[in-house]
Amino acid sequence: MLKKKEDNTRSNFEDVFNECTVEQFMSTQILVGRIDFKVPHIARLFDEMKIHHLPIVDENRKVVGIITANDMVRIWSSLMEEGKQSLFKTGDIRDFMTKDPVCCSPETTIAEAIKLFDKGAFRALPVLLDDELTGIFTANDLISFLNQLLKK
Repeated sequence: MLKKKEDNTRSNFEDVFNECTVEQFMSTQILVGRIDFKVPHIARLFDEMKIHHLPIVDENRKVVGIITANDMVRIWSSLMEEGKQSLFKTGDIRDFMTKDPVCCSPETTIAEAIKLFDKGAFRALPVLLDDELTGIFTANDLISFLNQLLKK
């Protein structure tokens, strides 16, 4: 009897994961960085705006990269090891960002987003509609979704 209830619960969760989309949980007020920004500018944005992921756009506002707080730590660590700390002050973000990040559409299901997170070494998906940035879906958004689901 217990096994059957667990199967029903699992099935219900799977249904919800396959029905809900990232559009329902993504952040739509997104700060973006431009490809010509210098590393210190990005570091200041992370600190002052309390963000962890920043999509990078070109002059046409097309997403060309993403930079994360973890990337900033890796950049600093790498430059320190190489004795090139000065590049942290003068470097272009284009040299350090993840180029051509994995993106999704607003219709991407939560189940699909989880698979993308699991497959990649990232925790943020820029959300594009007709190649235009409309939001960002992060691991924190996923946690919010899971929290709401578990409260039911």
